[in-house]
Amino acid sequence: MNEDLAFVSERLPGYRAYGEEDARHDSDMRARAFVGERLSEAASRLGDALDDASRKRLDALLLRCIFADNAFVAAIEHAELDEAMTAALIRSDRALVECAERLSGAAAAEMAELLEALERQFDERRAPQPVSGEAR
Repeated sequence: MNEDLAFVSERLPGYRAYGEEDARHDSDMRARAFVGERLSEAASRLGDALDDASRKRLDALLLRCIFADNAFVAAIEHAELDEAMTAALIRSDRALVECAERLSGAAAAEMAELLEALERQFDERRAPQPVSGEAR
């Protein structure tokens, strides 16, 4: 977990992970904001080079970044999160951040694959799998 936490904290200033109940919403918001910023940058950079399908996916992902996933928030808001589940949530945020970072240099032809990967990461984030032992 320490490596994942260091990775995410380096990219998301003020990130406090999910160990403390009052930090959970903030951590979720910071992860979504990071992804949203990278999506917006890619949309601006690529402009008309994006096909209609990619543009629609990108717009839908931006909405996922702007608005909290109520199912995700309800699952973690007041839950008793043990170390393994906290590690899984941090690992999930790391996967989102890594995927979003790939958008920076991506060409329009690569966007469909990257957007699909981000959709998958957001979906998997709803049901993180506890990490057994020490995570990365």
